[in-house]
Amino acid sequence: MNIPTKFTHEKKIDSLAHDYLQQGFTVVKEPAVELIPFDLSGYRPDLLVSKGDKNLIIEVKTKASRISVDKFQSLAQEISKHDGWRFLLVTLDDVDSSMTPTTEDDLPTWSQLQSKLLQAQALIASGAIEPATLYLWSIFEAALRKRAIIQSIPVERLPASMLIKHMYSQGEVSVNDVDLFLDFMNRRNRLAHGANETIDPHQLSQVFQTVNRILVEWDSFNPL
Repeated sequence: MNIPTKFTHEKKIDSLAHDYLQQGFTVVKEPAVELIPFDLSGYRPDLLVSKGDKNLIIEVKTKASRISVDKFQSLAQEISKHDGWRFLLVTLDDVDSSMTPTTEDDLPTWSQLQSKLLQAQALIASGAIEPATLYLWSIFEAALRKRAIIQSIPVERLPASMLIKHMYSQGEVSVNDVDLFLDFMNRRNRLAHGANETIDPHQLSQVFQTVNRILVEWDSFNPL
């Protein structure tokens, strides 16, 4: 790690430590292996933060594009076997966690997502194409982040475009669906940022049907 990268890495760790301290957590930087009450084969995270029965083992990386999801997924799965413990992968490319839900408690249940999808369907039926586009995307993005957490795929903090690609690489999204969602996301983003974007009603209907199918599939696996 070169000096500028090391400085950025340490600055991010310090920023996270400060944020968690402000929330009432106990924070330990580079904790000794003895502080983790189960064996992680000598692995030492950047931070260990604890409050009550909630314990987070945090790894900080400067570039999301350079992370090995498989490596960290194995670690996340092992940690998730222990009640009250969770692995969190943080990168400088992450979304703003103050604005985007990135924990189980922040995200809707599967049944709530299904209810939201019915509202999106009503918008589509009424011809409210632009509001339906924005709302439908928010439902799918919430489902993606929720599924990542449940499956211990530590990418739930990444921007949506990277999140989709990682979920595709892990077999959670099919090759046909990923192309559809990436194109729809680009159109939604232009619309959200004020562009005069024309939304194809046929594509909107296709995305709705695909999101509905995915929600049913993921709900049947783990109805939380």
